[in-house]
Amino acid sequence: MRRIATIALLAALLFGGCGDDEAGEPETTPSGPFAETLAELGGGGANASLGVSWVDPRQVARAGGGGELIADVLAPNADTVVEASPALERLYGFDPLEADRLVSVGGSYAFGIRLDGVDGRGLARALVDAGGRSRPGDGVKVIEIGDYAVVPRPLLDADVNGLGAYDALGPDLSVLAISDRARSALLGEGDRLLDEPTYAAAAGCLGNDVVAARMVPDKQLLSIETGIDMVAIGVTAGGDVLCALGGSPERADEVEKALRVSLAPDARDPVTGEPLSASVDGVEVTRETVGDVEAVRAELELAPGADPGFLFATIPTGSLVSILNGDPESFLP
Repeated sequence: MRRIATIALLAALLFGGCGDDEAGEPETTPSGPFAETLAELGGGGANASLGVSWVDPRQVARAGGGGELIADVLAPNADTVVEASPALERLYGFDPLEADRLVSVGGSYAFGIRLDGVDGRGLARALVDAGGRSRPGDGVKVIEIGDYAVVPRPLLDADVNGLGAYDALGPDLSVLAISDRARSALLGEGDRLLDEPTYAAAAGCLGNDVVAARMVPDKQLLSIETGIDMVAIGVTAGGDVLCALGGSPERADEVEKALRVSLAPDARDPVTGEPLSASVDGVEVTRETVGDVEAVRAELELAPGADPGFLFATIPTGSLVSILNGDPESFLP
């Protein structure tokens, strides 16, 4: 299995913080495309609890993934925007799969999606014609059509679910949201998510080479406590990455031990009972304390012929919570 850099090295390179070190040199902050995305999103602050999904569609294709993986990453509601790509393009010249970057915010489901590099002006005209109220924004037309979580008729016609009452649409940026708050976060208004320690730790733990990532707050995984603050999952060209962030040092020790057993190739999915050997060929687990944030990292080498993104499917089934909580004997053949 390809050896990975330890989290201690990641901490040294990526988690210096925002001040200066003892020698007076500027300390570094997390870098890479996912960190850049977090730096552009609002919704931060001391009580930040937004989940975030991010995809680079072109890099996902190079890693062997496609529209199904992209939809899995973006979470319910946002996934329907990707699945509706043919209809959206036909009706409004709006193709989500042509985006330079796709970003959603939410929790167990998406509160909004942002599509960079997608021309939303045709959809904007349809929404205004359907009764939407518009006003000029920064390079976009800000549109409201209906109450919270209402899906306007032009988007219903394309089989989009959950989103579209609060939008921002322009020639190279499109936002479809469930609320004004979600739209504001996607437009980068308010405190940056990257400034919050857990989000910065997640960006560094996932690394610079992820092409898709999803962060889910603990309580939104399965409405039960897992003893951590956040889970982050990423896809690289070489495999999948799982990061468990937050909680006590003792809980991090427990998670580290559980992941070594529950993600081993000879284990089974704790919910479906399917052997992991069809998807996983090896796992390497490391952990580190980054500032005040405990970080446990598992890097999976995929089995020959396995599709990337195996870990994303463990979120809706509830398997991920069982994997983290660790009942090791139940995972064995």
